[in-house]
Amino acid sequence: MSNKKLPYNFDFTDISMKTPAELIVEGNRLAIDTKFDDIANYKVKQRDVLKIMKPKNDLLYKDLLETKRKRMSKSPFSFFRGSVDIMNYDLNHYSNTGIKTLIGGDAHLGNFGYYGSSEGQLLFDMNDFDESHIDYWEYDVKRLLVSALLVAKQQDFKLKKKVEPFLEKTVKTYLKTLKYMSNLTAMERFITPNTLKNISSSFSKIHESKNTFDKSFKKIVSKTIDKAINSNSDYAVKKYTTTIKGQKQFIENDPVTVHVGNDDYEKLIKGYAKYLHHSSSDIKQFLLQFHIVDIVRHTVGVGSVGTLCYLILLENSSGDNLVLQVKQGLPLYQNDGIYIDDKHSTGEDIMNCQLILQSASDPFLGYFNIGNNSFYVRQFKDMKGSVKLKKLDYPAFCDYVNVCISLLARAHSQSPTFYKIIGYLESKDWIPEALVKYSTRYVKQVELDFKSFTGGDKHGNKI
Repeated sequence: MSNKKLPYNFDFTDISMKTPAELIVEGNRLAIDTKFDDIANYKVKQRDVLKIMKPKNDLLYKDLLETKRKRMSKSPFSFFRGSVDIMNYDLNHYSNTGIKTLIGGDAHLGNFGYYGSSEGQLLFDMNDFDESHIDYWEYDVKRLLVSALLVAKQQDFKLKKKVEPFLEKTVKTYLKTLKYMSNLTAMERFITPNTLKNISSSFSKIHESKNTFDKSFKKIVSKTIDKAINSNSDYAVKKYTTTIKGQKQFIENDPVTVHVGNDDYEKLIKGYAKYLHHSSSDIKQFLLQFHIVDIVRHTVGVGSVGTLCYLILLENSSGDNLVLQVKQGLPLYQNDGIYIDDKHSTGEDIMNCQLILQSASDPFLGYFNIGNNSFYVRQFKDMKGSVKLKKLDYPAFCDYVNVCISLLARAHSQSPTFYKIIGYLESKDWIPEALVKYSTRYVKQVELDFKSFTGGDKHGNKI
């Protein structure tokens, strides 16, 4: 595949010397000839979804494909979560705004949640970066809007009367957040962490509705925050391990959790040594006090099922434990195929994208390569938690969607092109409506693809 459009190389040369005002004007110019259907257009079609998924599925661990199929078959939203390559394929076959930024690549509502910072603060932010790369900003916005519609349908909310008009306002929230970020100093935009307090503070400044938002936001997080705070290595050890002859080891749960063979064990030990080599001096010094006790392959998520994912149990001389997750970084689906570049380590790319897009990241975030496989490393259960989307009532749903799209805008603001997005969105007052119209059309495609995938027609037999 041609390397003309490198997904991890951002060219700053024509941007860094231009003022924000000049970039906003450029964004405005890019929108001058844009028509409604340039943004809203999507034609639903019957197709073989497995053919689109095949290039990535061919890279997956075959014994887990049935598990992946079962998890994706639970609902249209579950299917959507596990089929990011299909939407990327579709987005790449339609027009775009011409404005690239570093995107999350899979910014659906389920990919936001809690995690802990290096200072032990509870943060709420984007938390999945396996698909992150340089691409058009609206790809993230469209994926988030489609996910919101799928969740709303799942909850039986009134789409035409309530949800669609609300989502148009949500796009305006995205713009307001970008403008708010543009008024911060560069350092404020760079270092301010997404703590619950900071999210509430910035949101109230954007919407001038602090009391109403605080009350609703607290209702959303109150049911999950305690669980997130207590989700740490101690919790992981209690839940996932047992003690046999005085030695802790992971509990097997085939096919989800399985001990690795001797060859893989030795390869992962060597990979862990490479990870230590790449780590900062403070993390390296800390981890050198620990030794590896056990390693298992452990399946997580929906879209990630089939990637090589491991848990490493560490212990120090005092009996303290730490659990690290090692997850394979797969190449991106790009231009109807798999993007391959021997000069890039996928694990390192994912790590770097996460460091840029998150307001603060896991201190144990790192990477290593073993042969042709690339992995990234992070702490397992580092105060991780998520909002239960199925339990949101309509007002809570609205606040949650607004928070997520505000966090998405904050992530996009880390790229200098975000001023162009402001100019583009300010140029046409119908752009929010067009983005929502695209999303309503694409939901029908997701539902049709889901029916095909789950066996509703001749294409739904095998994954």
